[in-house]
Amino acid sequence: MLVNNFPEELIAPMIGAAVTMLVLVWWIFHLAAKRLMSSILIGIILSAWLLAVYFLSPSGFFFKLSLWPLPNIGLIFIPIITGASVLAGSAAFQKIVDNIFQPWLIGVQVMRVMGASFLALYARGLMPAEFAIPSGIGDIVIGAAAPVVAIILFFNQSFGRKLAIVWNIAGFLELANAIVLGFLTSPTPYQLLSLDNPNIFLFDFPLALIPGFAVPLSLLLHIFSLRVLFKK
Repeated sequence: MLVNNFPEELIAPMIGAAVTMLVLVWWIFHLAAKRLMSSILIGIILSAWLLAVYFLSPSGFFFKLSLWPLPNIGLIFIPIITGASVLAGSAAFQKIVDNIFQPWLIGVQVMRVMGASFLALYARGLMPAEFAIPSGIGDIVIGAAAPVVAIILFFNQSFGRKLAIVWNIAGFLELANAIVLGFLTSPTPYQLLSLDNPNIFLFDFPLALIPGFAVPLSLLLHIFSLRVLFKK
């Protein structure tokens, strides 16, 4: 059975993966914050962010052009820019990030394997190959490698640090590529690919939880991790 042509059996896993990622990231920051108010504030921000995407996406909000010439999905750049700016300007937040146990910050990105949903949709003819194959395979590879890199970093600080830097950069670039392909294959003013099979589900519910929440959060995690790794 399909809901708006989206496979109903994939809806709960998509929501569950996003919520799981939120809880794991919050717990990691909770342990590093050491102050209850900081932990609560981070939890509120993450929850409000996910809920905003959850409630706005079913109405087609992210396809609209309120931000002309960008579709509203361009709002994903706000948390990325905000998070990077806070990291650069707040000594308190820098201390929290520096306190994070790096293997956990890397390992949590195992959630990236949710990119397998792109391949599942492609197999059903519901997502263009130009986006689904590189983004799906890229997410699976980065996500599957995350716990391996985390374990190596835990047991071998020297080699693990170098490996973690390479993995973080690769993960960041993979997400950047997915964002570009998302714009180029979706029915936006920038669509140049997949004109006969546009990426109509990417910015709609429930798949919008990935580009609207999981992708920018993952990008920020890469930035936070690289900051610490380059300092060592």
